[in-house]
Amino acid sequence: MAKVKLSKAKTAIIIIAAIVFALLVAGGIYCVATDQSPATAIEAATAHQDKLVGKWQSQKSPGLSAYVFYDDGTYDSYLSTVNFSGEYTVKGNKITLTNPNTNAQVVYKYKVKGKVLKLTLMEDDKEAETNAYDSVDELQMKTLADLIGDSIKDNNTTTQEQ
Repeated sequence: MAKVKLSKAKTAIIIIAAIVFALLVAGGIYCVATDQSPATAIEAATAHQDKLVGKWQSQKSPGLSAYVFYDDGTYDSYLSTVNFSGEYTVKGNKITLTNPNTNAQVVYKYKVKGKVLKLTLMEDDKEAETNAYDSVDELQMKTLADLIGDSIKDNNTTTQEQ
């Protein structure tokens, strides 16, 4: 039987191809085991908790809703001028907010792109409402009286325009 001698270049190509194949198979197994798409798995692997740390004010309702995430795993949630504190954990691209007083938990899928945080509420492992928050240096929260006053002004302006 004749021995076939492979060149160093062919040997290197075979080794690289075998490594790539092994990584693809392992990635596929991981995606099946965790029930997520490859795109979600890549996004989760590149999500970093440190991107969350900071002050975030609602794009849709500035002054009404905001979050502050701290690097020690705690957070403050604001609804108008009312503050709720708790702890958060990050696993991949999901963040779990826990109220230590009630042990109630809320799970969001999160994504930080530039200075925008998107939180998508997860209900029964399905995506629900998505809210966007802007990174801010200072929160500009409004009192309920301010919010009601703004609403009345908006209604008066709309009525006058008609």
